Amino acid sequence: MENNSKEITIDRDSLVINIQKEFTLFYPFLKIEFSSNTKRFHSSSFETENPTNVKLNVNEDRTIAEIEKDCVELLGLFIQVFRKSGNVWNVISLTKSWTLQSQNLAGEFISTEMQKAS
Repeated sequence: MENNSKEITIDRDSLVINIQKEFTLFYPFLKIEFSSNTKRFHSSSFETENPTNVKLNVNEDRTIAEIEKDCVELLGLFIQVFRKSGNVWNVISLTKSWTLQSQNLAGEFISTEMQKAS
């Protein structure tokens, strides 16, 4: 049986940009932004409370809400997930119960249709 597990390993030395790139490799029409508390997260690396590796499960069947919850619980960081809409990135707020796969497919569809229309 083929292992289709999607996870991102995060530790104290992980760079935000690398985590974002890895996430986008899995989901090219989605992106994540990190924040600490309610302020935007500006640092390029993490200082997680746990010095061991944290595995963030980003399988296709997980929802945006589940990923957000995991980031708070595992890393103490808030994330926002954005979906591509043509040349614009829109924050996902009303459809957090959709799976990552559904969100990515919606972004692909919208972007493709917008490209056709232009």
